[in-house]
Amino acid sequence: MSISHYLKQIGRGSKGASNLSRTDAQTLMHAVLARSVTDLEIGAFCMAMRIKGETSDELAGFYDAIQPLMPSLSFDKPVLLLPSYNGARKTHLMTPLLARWMADLGYLVLVHGTHEDPHRTSSEQLFRAMGWPVAEAADNIHALLEQNQLAYCPLEVICPELNQLLAVRQMIGVRNSGHILAKLINPVQSLSYQISNYTHPAYPVIIEEFFKLHPANVVSMRGHEGEPVASPRRLPELSIQLHTTGQSWITPAEFDEIPPEYMQGIDASATSALYRQILDGSCPAPQTLLMQVEALHQAFSHQGLSPSIASDV
Repeated sequence: MSISHYLKQIGRGSKGASNLSRTDAQTLMHAVLARSVTDLEIGAFCMAMRIKGETSDELAGFYDAIQPLMPSLSFDKPVLLLPSYNGARKTHLMTPLLARWMADLGYLVLVHGTHEDPHRTSSEQLFRAMGWPVAEAADNIHALLEQNQLAYCPLEVICPELNQLLAVRQMIGVRNSGHILAKLINPVQSLSYQISNYTHPAYPVIIEEFFKLHPANVVSMRGHEGEPVASPRRLPELSIQLHTTGQSWITPAEFDEIPPEYMQGIDASATSALYRQILDGSCPAPQTLLMQVEALHQAFSHQGLSPSIASDV
């Protein structure tokens, strides 16, 4: 299949390009994921979308192409999905700790992501360092969550085709539409909610419109180093969009001081050691992360989306 007519439409630069319809976006992404086009065309698609930028309709169409490729999961408890695709760059990666605390409150928590950058600490490394479950195959996800309350699942397990699209970054050097889509995926058909974090200022509106086209219970927030967690010093605004009530907001909060333990190494060994100190009470917990856990739990409880039985963190 040739996608040259789509490339001509989206590849005329930031000012000359025109947007795809949702249907055309689905057809294009299906061809890219199925690898029914050449590597050259895939590279051209990635660069064209990188320059033009995605619309909410295009993201919805891309997602339409991805949905049939993912496993279909259902659970008796609500599931929280945490996308973890950036890892630690300057501060400790706290996404797995957020997952642990939400699981301790009775939620099922699925963290999904990749380990693209060998110079960054990933959630997968931390799950393995802590001895927490990592799904090795799609048929393992359900059992791992049921038995352990939380699990990490690599993108190559949830959607190998999308993982291949992310890998194009290693050849062309820049992110592509697959990286945005990966943070939006949700293979859970039963009651679930997800955190959608963004970095670039243009994305909050696009993401909000996307979730009107693909309705979900979603918390949108500016991510810390690209992760769905508060920074050690600041809890960002949380925009909570639920099926039943529309949107509400949690206001941001800031802290001037953080414990000295948080200024140490951020590799997997040092971070897992810090986790253990926090969990056994020998090191103060990050206040912003505790506030994020409380805000999420209160929001979901208020809407009747929390587990019927939950313990305190």
